[in-house]
Order: sequence, then structure tokens, then C-alpha cells
Amino acid sequence: MSWKETRPGRFERPLTSAERFFKQYADTGIQINRELWAVSVHARFCWGGAAEDLETALRHAWKTMRFDHPEIATFAEGDTRVYQVPDHDDLLSWLTETFVVIQDSRVDDLLESIRPSRFPRLYFFPQHSDLLTQIPHWYIDGIGSICLLNNLFEALVDPREIAFGTEPARLSPVLEQAASLPTDSTGTHDQAAPKLLTILTGGLPSISVPMEHPHAIPGATGRLAIILPNNVAQSISSVCRARKFTVTAVVHAALIAATQELAGPEMQSCNYTSMGAFNLRPYLAPEFVDPKAYPVSSHACALPLTMRPSSFSANVSHLSGFYKQLAKPETRAKVWPLLAPFLEDFFAAARQPPPEDTPTAVGPLLDSIGIADRYLKSQYGNKVTVSGFWLGMEIQAREPLVYLWTWQGEMNLSACYNKAFHTPDRMRRLLEITRDKLLKYLDIPQSV
Repeated sequence: MSWKETRPGRFERPLTSAERFFKQYADTGIQINRELWAVSVHARFCWGGAAEDLETALRHAWKTMRFDHPEIATFAEGDTRVYQVPDHDDLLSWLTETFVVIQDSRVDDLLESIRPSRFPRLYFFPQHSDLLTQIPHWYIDGIGSICLLNNLFEALVDPREIAFGTEPARLSPVLEQAASLPTDSTGTHDQAAPKLLTILTGGLPSISVPMEHPHAIPGATGRLAIILPNNVAQSISSVCRARKFTVTAVVHAALIAATQELAGPEMQSCNYTSMGAFNLRPYLAPEFVDPKAYPVSSHACALPLTMRPSSFSANVSHLSGFYKQLAKPETRAKVWPLLAPFLEDFFAAARQPPPEDTPTAVGPLLDSIGIADRYLKSQYGNKVTVSGFWLGMEIQAREPLVYLWTWQGEMNLSACYNKAFHTPDRMRRLLEITRDKLLKYLDIPQSV
């Protein structure tokens, strides 16, 4: 899995199982001209330098990102990932393709019409001082995307001369190397992995958010959010600490309760079946733990989650155990080797048309980023002030994706959903009920 120079300036390695899974899944969106699961990060900022220099400075900062994190210029040939050291013309061509200036338009307008591209892109909206990165999920995860934006701002305020040729030394190691995952020569992991898929399929039907047109062709991705102010967010964190619960577990329990409230009466006795997202970076070798060092990598995973909703307290307790499983070395040692074969099984099952009587899982997913200030600052020198950011993903499935993070003291609940299946009103209602259930359980007034 290591990078190898196959001819002067050309470096190759096989795609990992996770990369192959995400890429194969993304490629299924070609028929509707969308990049499934592409990760987007947006930031609005104020520039303290000369206005006429900003576009040039951003272009150089983006070029610096290629030098520091060359993965953003890799591409796939079959099951092989390739990086080519650029000459002058190659670099100019890459910059022209990937650094895009958008005039007379807004970010949400672009998201409606954005189409797949060969490489990750940076979009600059000069009229509104907005930046947007959109990167396929097989390149990167959510935390990595935020860190890449952080590194871009650092390069913007502290530019330096760069000369391409040495950057392949900074190509990221694959997860198997960064985590020193054990190899399995006996095949026992391949035999155990189908049990993970059975957890997912055996938990259906799931409680779900009602859909307007469940058999529609997927359309554009919608995005909306509600913000809990600093004092409310601080109270949530304090109460969770006092009760020895994580914020993620409590918010997920509130999301499940909100889904139950929106679901029809025929679903009240169903399971909640979904996937739980995990950040794997805390468990990597020390030199790879800091996501800002190797941001362009997908060091995350999702594990199947099925539970029969009970009382709010019981749900929180169950979810706390679920989210702690990888923190235990003995559990992690058992689960990690199953991830690759599980993804293979999952994608193989997804490619097969389900039997007519197979229920579809449309329970909303939760992805908790945690404290985003660890990854993105609000001030960079005396030239850049970031006034806000958000993280999103291109969604073509029926399941909405709910992101959770705090930044600058505020807590953000953000829903990404496909507009063919869900309305903005219903998605906003899902977030509002989640917030209300959360605050009620923790006994916190909406205005502390």
C-alpha cells in the first residue's frame, strides 16, 4: 500500500478498500451528473490586505496546498491512485481547472448546479468573500476538509516560495499504515465482517422521516442549520459532563426521538437503524494524530447501529456505549480489521436490486465533528478574520445527514438532504424537534 515511484515523477499505490468503496459509490452518481458524498466546506472571511491582491494570493495559497498536501492533485486509474510531479504547464493547467472564481452568484446557487470534477476544487466568490472547497469523499473526510481550509488560510497570510519536485515525500500514508492495522492471513475477519452487515439489514424496517416523493429520481442537495447560542451550548456541555455523557450521544438520542415524533404511527414499534460515524485519528500513530499534518485523507469510518428506541435515558446509555467502542483497545483490535471486508460486503449488497418486500432505511444519520475550533481558527494574523463556516455533503440517498459541531462557542445542527425526497420545512422541523428534545432532557431553557 506504500507509494512507489513507477517512473520519474510518477508515484502510484493501490486504492485502499475504503477509497475504492467511496469512489465506486460516488461513480454511481455519474448517471445523474452528481458527485455522491462529495464533502464541501464553506467559509466567509474578511481580508485585511489589498483587495486587488486577494485573488492572486488565494491562487498561490491553493498552489501551496498542492505542494504541502499533494493528495489534492492525485487521480485514480482503475484501482490505482496516481500522483504526477507537475512541470510548469501541468501546474498551470491544474490551477486553471481547480481554482475557480465565481462572479455574480452565491454559494447555494453553485451547490445546486455543481458537477463532478477530476480533482478537488476551490471556489472563490469575490463579491461576498466566500470560499468553498468541494472534494470527493474518497480523498478526504469532514475533519480533514476543515483542516485543509485552515491550512489554506495559514498559507494565505504567510506566503512562501515553493518549488515542486520534493512534495511526493509528503503523500499521506494509508490508514492501514498510519494505524498499524494487523493483517489477517487466516481469513477469519472476512468471515466475521458479514455479521456487521447483518446488524444493518436485520434492523429494518427503521423509523424514518416521512418523504414527499420516495420513488423520485434524486435531485439537488439541500442544506439548512439551526444555531444554539454560546450560553445554551455551554450549558449543554456542562450538564453532559456532570452526567458523564458525551454531547454526541445525547444529541443522537434527541435526533432519534425527533424521528419518532415525525414518523407515522405504523413505525412507532420499529427499530432505529442507521450508521454511526467515528473519527479514527485519535487512534493513529503519534505522528499522524494531528489532522492538520495530513488533512487530505479519509481517516474515518462508519459502523452499523440498530436499536429499539426506549426511554431517553436508556437511549443515551446505549449510544454512549456504542460511541465508546473504538476507544477501548481490545474492542478496537477486533473491529478495525473488519472495516475493509465490511465495506466490500456493503457495496456488493448495495449494487444488487433489493427484493420487493425489503424495507428501506431512511433514518437520519448523525456525524459529530466535535469542537471545530481545534481545526479552524477565526483569526489568522492581521489579514484574515473568519466570520463563519459550515460543512456539508452531497446527498443522493433518502437518508438525511445531520452534522453536529461547535465553533466559537456556538453549537450547530446542520442537515444535508436531497430535495427530491425531503422539504426544507420538514428538515427544519427535524432539527427544531431535536433541539427541543435535547434541551428538555437536560433541563435547559432555550434562553439560559
